[in-house]
Amino acid sequence: MVAAYAAVVSLIHVLENIQNSSMHWILLDREQIQSLHQRVCSLQDFLEDFYNTRSKLEIKGLESQIADASHEAEDIIESYVVGRIHDQIDGKNGYFTCVSQVVKCFTCFSQVDKRFIFFCQDIEKVMGKMDLIEQKVINIKEKITGVVKDQQPEEFGSSRQAPPTAKNTMVGFDDHLVRIMEKLATKKAKLQMISIVGMGGIGKTTLATNVYDNPFIVQHFDVRAWVTISQDYNVREILLGLLYDVEIRSNKRGKDSNEALSAFTDKMNKKGDEQLGEQLYKSLIVRRYLIVMDDLWSTEAWDVVRRFFPDNHNESRIMITTRLSNVAICMGSGDPHEIEFLDDDKSWDLLCEKVFEQDSCPLQLQEIGKEIAKSCGGLPLALVVIGGLLAKSNKTREYWEYVAENLNSIVNSGNDEYCLKLLYLSYNHLPIHLKPCFLYMATFPEDCEIRISRLIKLWVAEGFLKPIRTKRLEDVANEYLKDLTDRNLISIPNKDDLESKICTIHDLLRDLCLREAHKENFLCVTRVDSLNIPPHIKSIRRLSIHQSTKEQRYHPQVLNALQCASCTRSLLCEFECRSPRLVSRLNLLRVLDVVDKYSPKDMMKLVNLRYLSFTGNQDLNLRFISSMSLFWNLQTFILRGETEPIVLPPEIWEMTQLRTLEFTVVSLPDPQPRIGTQNSQILENLQNLSFVFFFRCTEEVVKRMPNLKKLRCGYDLLSSGVEWSYYCLNNLIHLHKLESLTCIFCEKISVGNIAFPHSLIKLSLNGCRLPWEDITVIGSLPRLETLHLFSFAFEGPQWDATEGEFVQLKHLRIYKTDLMYWEADYTHFPNLEILSLECPELEEIPLGFATHPMLQSILLDHCKPSAVSSAKLILEERDNLGYEGLQVDIYNTDSGQWTRVTLGDSE
Repeated sequence: MVAAYAAVVSLIHVLENIQNSSMHWILLDREQIQSLHQRVCSLQDFLEDFYNTRSKLEIKGLESQIADASHEAEDIIESYVVGRIHDQIDGKNGYFTCVSQVVKCFTCFSQVDKRFIFFCQDIEKVMGKMDLIEQKVINIKEKITGVVKDQQPEEFGSSRQAPPTAKNTMVGFDDHLVRIMEKLATKKAKLQMISIVGMGGIGKTTLATNVYDNPFIVQHFDVRAWVTISQDYNVREILLGLLYDVEIRSNKRGKDSNEALSAFTDKMNKKGDEQLGEQLYKSLIVRRYLIVMDDLWSTEAWDVVRRFFPDNHNESRIMITTRLSNVAICMGSGDPHEIEFLDDDKSWDLLCEKVFEQDSCPLQLQEIGKEIAKSCGGLPLALVVIGGLLAKSNKTREYWEYVAENLNSIVNSGNDEYCLKLLYLSYNHLPIHLKPCFLYMATFPEDCEIRISRLIKLWVAEGFLKPIRTKRLEDVANEYLKDLTDRNLISIPNKDDLESKICTIHDLLRDLCLREAHKENFLCVTRVDSLNIPPHIKSIRRLSIHQSTKEQRYHPQVLNALQCASCTRSLLCEFECRSPRLVSRLNLLRVLDVVDKYSPKDMMKLVNLRYLSFTGNQDLNLRFISSMSLFWNLQTFILRGETEPIVLPPEIWEMTQLRTLEFTVVSLPDPQPRIGTQNSQILENLQNLSFVFFFRCTEEVVKRMPNLKKLRCGYDLLSSGVEWSYYCLNNLIHLHKLESLTCIFCEKISVGNIAFPHSLIKLSLNGCRLPWEDITVIGSLPRLETLHLFSFAFEGPQWDATEGEFVQLKHLRIYKTDLMYWEADYTHFPNLEILSLECPELEEIPLGFATHPMLQSILLDHCKPSAVSSAKLILEERDNLGYEGLQVDIYNTDSGQWTRVTLGDSE
C-alpha cells in the first residue's frame, strides 16, 4: 500500500503545483484538472481510511491499479508541461529570429495545439480508469463497514509524542562494560586486540561507544579514533576516518567543524593511500592509542591497514566489533568477548526504560509487559524498537495484549529471521504517512551518516509528504523525522549536541527498508557491479546506485540495464557515476543528486527537476544558469565545484517553487520593477540562500522572500566601490523568519549599518571589526542560542559583559581576536553550555564561570598559558563546590593535538 499512497500524494502535489504555476502560457483545462484533483483526493482518503481500519480485506490488486493510474496521470501532466517548455527553449534558440523561420513558427503553434488536444484526451482516459477504481472502492467500503466493528479500538501509531529516549542505553551491559575496560587498561605493554562479537542488534556498537566515551578511557589513552568498516569497505575512507579522528578530533570527538573538515579534506586529497597510511603510522608511533573498528565483516580490511598500526609497547589497544566469531579469531584477538541475549529481568528493565523513561510501569500492564519483553528474546534492538512502538501508542492492557499476541506468533514460527520479523511489527504499525519516509532510508548506503537537512529536502522533493495547509512541507518533514526517531526506527547521534546535523539507521532496520521498498516497487537500490538488476527496472520510479569500492566502475550490462529505467524520477548516486549518459532519456526526472558534471545540453532536457545537486563547470554556468527559470518546478538547487561568482538571471524572482539555493558563490540581481498593474511574484517557499556575494537587502528583496530562514552572505567594499548604505543591511531586521545568519566582511562596518532580526537562533560574524561595546546589539537578541565570532568580528582589548543579555545563548565561539581582558560571570550568560576560544591575547577566562551550573565544555585553542591556567582553576573550583560535568580541552601547539584536562594536572 505504501507505493499506492506515495503515488497518490505525489499526484496531488503535481496537480496543485500546476494549478498554482506562474507559467500562465501553459494551456490547461482548469475544470478538467480540478475534476482529476477531486478524484485523487478521494483515493487518498480511501487509502488512509482503509489502512486505519486494519481490515483483513485484501486489496493488493487495487493498490497496484491506484499506483499505476496515479503514475500515468503524473506522466501525462509532466510530459505535457516539459514538452511546452522545450518548445520555449527551441524558440529561444532561434526559431523566431528571422523571416525565414516564419513557417517553423506556424508549425510550432500547430504542434502546441495538437499537444494540448492530446493532453486533454489522455487526461480523460486516465480519469476513466480512476472512475472504475472508484467503483471498486465503493464496494470495498461497504465490506469494511461490516468488518470495522471487529477491529481493535486502539489508535495504532497515534500522533502523540513519546517521551525522549536516552542515548546509548546500557541496561544489562554493566558487567560487559567493566570487563572490556579491564582488558583495555591492563598493564601489558604489547599492542593488543579486543573483540566484541554478537548478532546484529545485540548491542555491540552501543557497548563499544560507551567504553570509548568513558571518562577513564578518555584519560587513559593519548588519542582515540573510531571508524565504521561495514561490508562494502573502502581503504581510503578507513584511513581518512582514522586520520581525522587522530589529527582533528583527537580526544574531543565533538570538536570538529565544517571549516576543519574542509581544510583536512583539501589537504588529504593530495595524498595517495600509502601516504595516508604512513601519516597515520607517524601520528600513532609515540602515543598510547585506542582504535575502534566497528562492524567488521571480514579480515580483508584489517589485512590492508594493519601495518599502519605500530606496536610501540606502550599499552595501545585495537577494539573491533563484528557479527562473525571467525573474524575475531582470525585477527588474533584471543578470546572474543561475546555478548549474549539479555535475561528476562534485564529485558524488562530495558523495555520499561524505553516506554516509561523514569516513571514506573502501571500495575495493570506489568504482567503483559513482562510477557512482551520475554518474547523479544533478549535482543536489545528488538526491545528498543518495540519500546518505541509502545511508547507511541495508548497504554492500555487491550493494546498491549494485541502486541503480545503478534509477538508470540512470530516467536512460535521458529523462523531464522526472528529479529527481522520482530522489527516488522513496528513497521506494520507505522501510520501510512510515515512509511514512505521510512522506506526511503534504504536509499542511503549502509552505515551512512545522513545529513538531516539533505534528507528533509529530498523528502519534500519526492512528493510523498502529505500537504497540510497550515504547515510548510519542511515542518511536516521534521515532525515525521521526530516521530520516527521517537519510535527508535531512526537514530540521531548526540541528540544533546546543539548543532546535531546527522541521523543514522541500524543495519537490520535498513535491511527491512530494502525488502519492503523492493517488494512495494517503491525504490530500487543497486550496485555498479551487480548483475542482479530487477526485471521490473523499466517501471522503477526511484533509483539509488551504490559502489562497493571507490575504484569500481560500471559493468557494461549494468549500464545498459539502467538505461532502460525510462520511468525513473529520482536518481541518487554518492560517487561519479557517468549519470549524464544515464539521464539522457529521463526527461521527467525530478530528483538528481550526484557528483557528476553536465553539459548545458544535458541539463536543458531536465526542466522537470525539483531537486538538483551536482558539480558545475564554467560553460554550464554561462549557458544553463541564464535559462534556469524554465525549470518550472525547481525547489532545491545545490551547485558545487565553482569558485567564480555565478550571476543568477533576473527571472530567478519568478521561480516561486524555490526553497533552497546553495552555491559556492552567487550574485543575486535586484528584483525588476513591475510594469503597470502587474503584481510582484513572492518567493513564499524560499528558506535557504547561500552564499550570496554583495547581498542587497532592499525593501523589495525583503518583501519578495518573507519566509527566509537561513542566509549566508559576504561583502568586499574595496572591490565594489560603494558605501555600506547601498546594501541596506539595516533591513535584515525585517526578515522576521530568519533563524540562521552568516555574514563575512572584508572591511570594517559600523553597528549603524546593520540590524539583526529578533528571530535569530544562530549568528556567525566574520571580519566586521565592531568594538566590544557594540556587542549589546547582539546580546539583546531574545532567541539567540549560538554565536560564532570569527577573525576580528569584534576588536579591542576589553569586553565588559552586561547582565540581562544573551539570555538564551548556549554556544559561544570566539576565533582570532585581540581581546585581552574579559569581565563576566555566569549571570551574563545564564544558559551557556559550550565556550570555545581561540584568543591568543586573552589573559584569563572569567573565574565567575566556576559557579555556572549549565557550563559543560571549555575548549582553548592557541591561548596563553595564563588563560589555560584559569580554565584549570575553574575546573578545580567547580570540583570544590561539588559541580560535575565540565570538560576542559586544550590544544597543544607543539603536538598539534587536543588534550583533556583532569584535576591534579600540573601547570
